[in-house]
Amino acid sequence: MLQTQLAKGVQLTTVQSHQFKTNQIIINFRAPLARETITQRSLLSNLLETSSRDYPDQRALANALAAMYGAAFGAGVSRKGPTHNLQLAITVANERYLATDQPLTNQAIQFLQQVVLQPLVADGQFDQATFDRQKKNLEAAIMSVADDKQYYAAQQLNTALFADEPAQQVPSYGTASDLAALTAEGLYDYYQMMIQNDQIDIIVTGDVDEAAVLAQWQQAGFEDRLAGRPRPFYQHHNTNQYVEVSEQQALSQAKLNLGYDLPVFYRGNHYYAALVFNELFGGSPLSKLFMNVREKASLAYYASSSLDTFRGVLKVQAGIDGKNHDQVLAIIAAQLTAIQAGDFTDDLVEQLKLGLINDFESSLDSQRTFAVQALIDDLTQQRVTDTEWLRQIQSVTREQIIAVAKMVTLNNGFFLSGVTA
Repeated sequence: MLQTQLAKGVQLTTVQSHQFKTNQIIINFRAPLARETITQRSLLSNLLETSSRDYPDQRALANALAAMYGAAFGAGVSRKGPTHNLQLAITVANERYLATDQPLTNQAIQFLQQVVLQPLVADGQFDQATFDRQKKNLEAAIMSVADDKQYYAAQQLNTALFADEPAQQVPSYGTASDLAALTAEGLYDYYQMMIQNDQIDIIVTGDVDEAAVLAQWQQAGFEDRLAGRPRPFYQHHNTNQYVEVSEQQALSQAKLNLGYDLPVFYRGNHYYAALVFNELFGGSPLSKLFMNVREKASLAYYASSSLDTFRGVLKVQAGIDGKNHDQVLAIIAAQLTAIQAGDFTDDLVEQLKLGLINDFESSLDSQRTFAVQALIDDLTQQRVTDTEWLRQIQSVTREQIIAVAKMVTLNNGFFLSGVTA
């Protein structure tokens, strides 16, 4: 892996790999998560994905990608703790494996630079027709979320779980109310600020000519960033008491979502033990939630847990019969208590570790894994080799799992049930 600073706050990372027959180029714009800019960044990613000065519509974009042997291009937004990321990525066939002299990697980088740095603009604003179309599309996407009851319940839990931080409540794609206020001129003003101020991470993976890639990105002309590096972690506030919000809608399957404080952070103290704990609690088909709540007691259509080690929280999602709410809440609590008491076998722990290791090793077959990991490594300023990761998982003890379980505190719940007759 080769890292080069193109300007202050602008870094190029090249991950040389002969494993894949494609090359992937990704540019990430990272900024501190702010309630007032989340929706702007989401709409901006849609605009940059579908138009530019050289490719004014999606047909022109598609033709350009087709000319590069069917290159794949996309954009999107995401959140890691207190950081918001806007990403554009292109994956192109490596010309070394094709009977062609066409410099595909060079063309892909040039395409990405044109899309990012030369948007479709007229009279100091984004093209109005394109802006209106993408704004309407994003509004439809946001509104459709309410139809996904499981996702809706998860978002409502976030609202309660992060009551003291509005930016953490808002989904990474934004809100319809914020979207309504955006204009083509105002969004172009924000785009210019993003280009000048955001931390930029460019990640290139594949069998590439590192010197040629570096030279091409040096010509992009990025300037020094004045803002500092975004913080990698958000510390959730532990209320030490359980508060549940309930809502009724027309649905057949109730949703119970629970939010816990768990102050364990990515690659920090207790991190590897927390990964195994989550598998044991609800993160795998061998977990206590799956085996006891779903299978043995038949109290849930699904029941699982997930870790967010960039915000220090643990979440449980369960689909249940609404009348069983109290019983489900109690049996979920009992599974956590059992782990805290050491009620699990060493053989089960070894099976869970093996599952984590298999998932980890399978992920290494994906080219995107290398790019995602390079971005997280830069965000956290930590790097762990594959060998060290495996060693850390294998060395987790039952005592460490119990210690993590004792750090878990239930804070919030959201219960979405059907309307009673």
